[in-house]
Amino acid sequence: MKKVTEKKAKVSAEAPKAKAVKKVPAAAPKVKAVKKTPELPDVILKSVKFLDDKKAENIVILDLRKVANISEYFIVATAANAPHLKSLSDGLQRLFKNEQYEGYRAAGTGDSGWIIADYYGVMVHVFSAEMRALYDLEKLWKDAKRIDLPAAE
Repeated sequence: MKKVTEKKAKVSAEAPKAKAVKKVPAAAPKVKAVKKTPELPDVILKSVKFLDDKKAENIVILDLRKVANISEYFIVATAANAPHLKSLSDGLQRLFKNEQYEGYRAAGTGDSGWIIADYYGVMVHVFSAEMRALYDLEKLWKDAKRIDLPAAE
């Protein structure tokens, strides 16, 4: 029995030693880069929120700073019908007045199919569906950068 024990001892002595394994922390899961909305003027954020709250459709923000000198930004939206367009126009004017955006200008009526509210480089265009298709500002200013709408709060 002594021989068997000696043999086992010899085998275990000759067995290679296990190398110490370095523990590597698990890689963090890859997160998709989210396109961050650039800092937008307050008038844009409040106008877009107002239009969205009042059910304007297809709201688009165009950054014209690199392609035009008539305005810095356009906000383009569609009203469902003439009374809705008039309501949006009145509401935008009320918003601008309440926020004390001195020097704003507004033009157009609900019956005209197109209203514009302008405040120092930001022009808010609200159209009837027919007029929006006719004037197609997004196509006219196709070189302007589209800005993602701010997340709803």
